[in-house]
This record gives sequence, structure tokens and C-alpha cells, in this order.
Amino acid sequence: MKAIIAAGVGSLLVAAAPITQSPDSTSFTTLDRAAQPLRSAFNGDAGKVRLVMYVSPTCGGCLRGADQSQEHILGKIDSADLSVYVVWAPRNGAREEHVERVTKLVTDERATQYWDEHSAVATPLDDMLSLTGPCAGIFMLYDGAARWEGDAPPEPLYWEDAHARELGREGAPQFDAKGFAEKVREFLAG
Repeated sequence: MKAIIAAGVGSLLVAAAPITQSPDSTSFTTLDRAAQPLRSAFNGDAGKVRLVMYVSPTCGGCLRGADQSQEHILGKIDSADLSVYVVWAPRNGAREEHVERVTKLVTDERATQYWDEHSAVATPLDDMLSLTGPCAGIFMLYDGAARWEGDAPPEPLYWEDAHARELGREGAPQFDAKGFAEKVREFLAG
């Protein structure tokens, strides 16, 4: 019995352990109601392939997706022609105070991270992609020609959903970081 209790307490301590931060990783910027400064950064990176991660800081599937993206996409594809935007969304009970800790999952220098305090990105994406359920977990690709002209972000050319199977969301494949990395390579190849 003591061994079972010790194992349970050990599991809780591991789960509560802080995510370590590399010395050069960045924090996040809070978006305004017009999705600035993300909108300007997105348009400023015209000509590059752009990866947008729409994730919640309180969602296990989103956090796994962000972590796997760092490992299997950003950690394996070394291209200055790839820009990355991580949009931490107020979904699944998330608040700004949850964001700082999870930004340490994506440490690639090409990534800029944002807190979508006013759902300026989250609400239009939920509507555009017909998302249901409490979580985000969407990984989107844009080519160099994409421009953010209106209030809503442009429709992605390709996207995968970390919750497609779990939440029964149709319309995009289940997110798989290794397979998504192949799509990124295809976009970079033109």
C-alpha cells in the first residue's frame, strides 16, 4: 500500500513540475482586439511559409501538439523561410496567468508567441473552421502569398486538428507532428 501511495505522490510531483526554459526562449505578447501585433507580423512575413498554432495553455492535447511541433517540426526543419506564430487561446478555462509557463514548450527562435486575450483570433477561427468543443489544438499552414486583409485570419491552405478524433470534429486530419513536418517541407519546396 505504501508503494502505491508513493507512486501516486511521485506522479503528482512530476505532473506539477515546472516546464524548464531554455536560456534564449521568449515569452509572449498580448493581442489587442484587432489581433495586433500578430496581424502585422503575419503580413510582414509575406513570402515565407507560415505555421500558426492555435492552442490553449490548459489543454493537454494542445500542449502535446505544441511540444511535438517543437521536436518534430521546428527541431528538424532548419529554414529561415519558415515563420511560426503560437496563439495561446482563452479556451478550456485558460487565463493569461497560464501562458508564461507553457511558452517554454516552443523555444525555436523563429516562433513568436501571443496571448489572445480578446479572442480576436480564436473566435474567427472557431467560426471559419467550424470547431466544436472546449479546446483549440489547430495547426495551420499558409504559403508566402497569404495576406491577412480582414478582421479574421486568412483561411489556411492546410490544417490539422489535435482533437479531431477525440471531439469528433470533421474537416481536417488528426494532428500528427511527423506527418505535418512533411507538409511543411512540401510548402517550403514550393
